[in-house]
Amino acid sequence: MIEDFATNLSDFAHQHPDFAPFLVFFCILCSSLTFVISLDLLIFTGAMIGVYFDSFTPFFIACYLGAFSCGQVDYWIGRILGQKLLKYKKISSLLPQERLDKVQNFLHRYGALTFIVGRFIPFGFRLAMFIGAGIFKFRYATLVLTDLVASFIWTSCVFTIFYHFGQSTGWIKEKLIFLLPLAMIFILIYIHIQLRRQCNAVPTDNHILNEDPFSSRLPEDKH
Repeated sequence: MIEDFATNLSDFAHQHPDFAPFLVFFCILCSSLTFVISLDLLIFTGAMIGVYFDSFTPFFIACYLGAFSCGQVDYWIGRILGQKLLKYKKISSLLPQERLDKVQNFLHRYGALTFIVGRFIPFGFRLAMFIGAGIFKFRYATLVLTDLVASFIWTSCVFTIFYHFGQSTGWIKEKLIFLLPLAMIFILIYIHIQLRRQCNAVPTDNHILNEDPFSSRLPEDKH
């Protein structure tokens, strides 16, 4: 059944190749709501799909806009929910106090430069950087302008490396007709499961929270 669905999805992609970049962008954008799907993995998947269709620019643009949009979504999640976000046990485990302190320190010392360097730091720092910037109320206009550049630099490096890797590996194009639809199905299902779990999650008291753990927030007019 899964093989049939994957084959049908593959046939649909071949009949509507212009739709594929939008699907890549949609998956990347939705992943920002789960907090756990690796952006690097999604960019890799997007690059491999681009290799399969022999199309660099549309998939690069989809990945670039997806990466940029993820940062904006994470920022506003932190900005709107603030400390309440850390009452969720799963989220607080992804955003430990020491990591948020590190983000706050970087923003104080380096300002907007943090987003350019932070784009290249894996292992949860990228997520903490954007959510932390929202929690600390970093000036949004500065973040947008800086991350437009930072996302372009990061996506250009990562996507280009993955794309040329895919081109140099002959078996990828032969196997992608079956593997990529399955990968996209898995990603969409996983996003759906994570979103349902987060919607049903009950906030719990967390020892990380103090009475006002972010009392020294960043002033909006200093950056």
